[in-house]
Amino acid sequence: MGRVEEILEVKGPMLSGKLASILEQEYSMSNEAARQAISRAGTPVLKLKVFPFSKNQVFCYLEKQYGSQKYRKNLYESLKKEALAVSVILHALENSNFIMKKNLLPVYSKSPVENTKGHRKFENIISDLIQQGIIGEMEEYYVVSPMYSGKDYNLTYSRSEEQITNIIVTDFISWATKLNMIAYNSSRLFPEEAIFAHFQWFATIPTYVTPLFDYKKNRPGFMVVDVLIKSDATVQDIEFFVEKIRIIRNFKRLPAFVPVLLLNSVSSEALQYLKENKIIVGILSNLFDKRYTQTIMNIYNVLRNATAVIMKEPEKLEELIREIAKSEGRFNNAMGDLFECMVGLFFSRLGSRYIEMNKLVPNGKGGKYEIDVLVERDGKMIAIECKAYRGAIDKEYVEKWLSSRIPAFRSFLGRIYPGRELEFSLWALGGFDKQAEDLLKEHKANVKKYQLSYYDKEGIYQYAKERNDNTLCEQVKKHFKGYGVDLGKEE
Repeated sequence: MGRVEEILEVKGPMLSGKLASILEQEYSMSNEAARQAISRAGTPVLKLKVFPFSKNQVFCYLEKQYGSQKYRKNLYESLKKEALAVSVILHALENSNFIMKKNLLPVYSKSPVENTKGHRKFENIISDLIQQGIIGEMEEYYVVSPMYSGKDYNLTYSRSEEQITNIIVTDFISWATKLNMIAYNSSRLFPEEAIFAHFQWFATIPTYVTPLFDYKKNRPGFMVVDVLIKSDATVQDIEFFVEKIRIIRNFKRLPAFVPVLLLNSVSSEALQYLKENKIIVGILSNLFDKRYTQTIMNIYNVLRNATAVIMKEPEKLEELIREIAKSEGRFNNAMGDLFECMVGLFFSRLGSRYIEMNKLVPNGKGGKYEIDVLVERDGKMIAIECKAYRGAIDKEYVEKWLSSRIPAFRSFLGRIYPGRELEFSLWALGGFDKQAEDLLKEHKANVKKYQLSYYDKEGIYQYAKERNDNTLCEQVKKHFKGYGVDLGKEE
């Protein structure tokens, strides 16, 4: 057994730099001799070269160790410590409860989404991570494999962060517009592609203020904005933003720009790091008033823990909705995100014994589908899909719901609640286009093994009115003007 093989056998897979150091110490070899020994080592010694480890290192392992628990643990740790471009991506996924939308993850990386000399594209790094089984795909999401992370993802937590982040950035843009810092109605923000200097940002906004506006070239400057709502953000948490800014500051002929990072709270070390890199730090409690920050975090906590709040503290959610109603439209962007909670509260008031929000069920393809609201009423299990879209649901969406979601939900519920009557219901505030409605009507008439129902805004209002629930009626009227049909004045 060769020296390289012997070390890997005893100590497990490792980076070539560490392996060389051990060879130096244990066999009194020079660094050059140690590196040559590693380079010459052949089967059963294998080398993983796909990832951009620092100092041109490679990950070394024995053929029989591939895929073992120790292999996965050591590779994941090596990527976190010695491959910055990969580490930033993995850290972002960890901060987002190990799952994030595919079109959002590039924002929290330090890798360009367009060809950039000297830097690997985001899609290439992701492709390598998928090929090695470290990251998986689940429809519109990237997920860290529990085999590598040791933990399972939490879609509800991740989605609540995304929802709150959208609200904060939208409110920041509104604030900056009122100060005439940015051009009115010209921002691009997630889920649109907000690209500036080959990198993806949460928002990019042209600005015509001095000194950002270029009078010689007659072109605006830009404000690039990202946001992180994690409490006490560390240097590692904000590194993605600093790295992006460092890279693009070296670009020639780039329009003038100002970098803004919005934060809930930040450690003193991270704040100093941001200041050293000349980045504007927008701490929510400083940008907005204390009431705003408290309300936005209350919304965040409700979205993260919707089932517990509805079942144990429904009055807390009712009070939050009333608080939003009194805010003169300040939190209107949050109401669509809270629509599912309103539906859950509605069934709670009706006396449903069981309510579960955002229930994840296996889809039979290695992933999971989500039931927005699952309730028991009159001995029947009702799975409700809630869509707070302003526009009408189209035929493509309905086809997917009928052909993919419902069979998975039905299979799962049939196992958990054998013999129970099942109903699958689609509640869409923006209504349905004609093709979608025709498809739903046809399916409802022909289906025999379960009940199918669907409601637009007017249908939801009537459904609540028939059950004497004025609260949902008022909420639908007050908070969802401009969605679907006009229901007239509030009662």
